[in-house]
Amino acid sequence: MKRALAIFILIIVLLLVWFIGIFSQQAQVNEGTAAMEGTIVMKENVILLIEDKGFTETDAKARSVDELIGKYKSVYKLNNAVLTGIKSGDKVKIWYSEILESFPAQVKVLKIEKL
Repeated sequence: MKRALAIFILIIVLLLVWFIGIFSQQAQVNEGTAAMEGTIVMKENVILLIEDKGFTETDAKARSVDELIGKYKSVYKLNNAVLTGIKSGDKVKIWYSEILESFPAQVKVLKIEKL
């Protein structure tokens, strides 16, 4: 009986920790984290977000990742992005925690939403 009670309490504590983690991440997304909009390009096992207004889908198909990075100024490599229901060429809005200083800039994605 004592063992069953201990297991039950352990499960409750683990569930509480899990819920706190989920809610704190959601609060972080809602509390003024930075956001940006652009077009997703998935090519050569790389996920890019291109913010430039002059970007076209034909460029995405005709050019390599390196050529896209060289042609457009606002190109970001997305890290930690879960792209459920999103495909290359979709317009999206992302919320992120930080931009890493690299070339291209890498973004730690918190949330992504298709527009």
